[in-house]
Amino acid sequence: MSLLARIKSVVAKPLVVHTVRYGFIAAVLLAVGYSLYSSWDDITAYLFQLAWQSVLLSFAAVFAGMYANVLAWRVIVRSLDSEVTVASAARITLLGNLAKYLPGSVWAYVAQMELGKRAGIPRARAFVASIIAVGLSTTASLLIGLFGLPSLRATDGGEPFMWVLLALIPVALFCAHPKVLTRLIEIFLRVLRRPPLGHQISWRTVLTATALSAVAFVCFGVHLWLLANAATDPGLDGLFRSVGSFSLAMTIGMLVVIAPSGLGVRDGVITAALAPFVGLTTAVAIAAISRAVFTVADLVAGGAAGISTVAELRKHKTEAKG
Repeated sequence: MSLLARIKSVVAKPLVVHTVRYGFIAAVLLAVGYSLYSSWDDITAYLFQLAWQSVLLSFAAVFAGMYANVLAWRVIVRSLDSEVTVASAARITLLGNLAKYLPGSVWAYVAQMELGKRAGIPRARAFVASIIAVGLSTTASLLIGLFGLPSLRATDGGEPFMWVLLALIPVALFCAHPKVLTRLIEIFLRVLRRPPLGHQISWRTVLTATALSAVAFVCFGVHLWLLANAATDPGLDGLFRSVGSFSLAMTIGMLVVIAPSGLGVRDGVITAALAPFVGLTTAVAIAAISRAVFTVADLVAGGAAGISTVAELRKHKTEAKG
């Protein structure tokens, strides 16, 4: 019996389904709440100094980055012969994205698999699409992260990470080649005992998804720069450092799977990037506020996606009865 079949046989029981579902929701809410609570002192100390215009613009930049990631995931899913609307892709990715606050990376994939199934996407294809999205997103972040290498090198103990990341760039580019990527997908599907893909992923898919991921990282970096700009004038150099460092911070945070949403790891890289411009104390506060902005944005986007999902389900039930 394949891995997916075993999972399906277990979760098919109503009691297990409800237990896992509500337990999962409770765990996500607790993890998100802890993320806000653990950063609250630093947030409140600096929050009242921020210009509201900068905060609003930073939120807008985060939402723009999220939208770019939704489009990237949709491009990949469509290349796997599963048609999905932008609205459905947003519901799947944004609602499933809340699971990143749990330790370990598997929960986001599980959530996106189940949400994808509701949208008519086979679980295996939704899972593969998410894996590819992470891979191409990592490739984009490593390339953009080159702008943040000076900050990483200046961090205590950061130089080994710098060399590791530099070594990963050619590996990521090699794996992103359509022929190599297609071969990796075929092997992955074979391990899951699922039907083969049947065609090669195109250059257009790889380049479009990678470019959209790069746009997302640039938006996230701009969000950080806007928060720093509320305290001082980081200038153009600060913009490049913010974009590059935030890309590296998110990648390193993702690699540390035991930390919910890279908690602590991402913040350390961001602090190191901003400290030369705003001072250490302010940099710590900005990193904490940045995480709070992302948490609130995740909750707003995920909540909107959840409401939309419920409305869609009710609509389908009404149509079925009619």
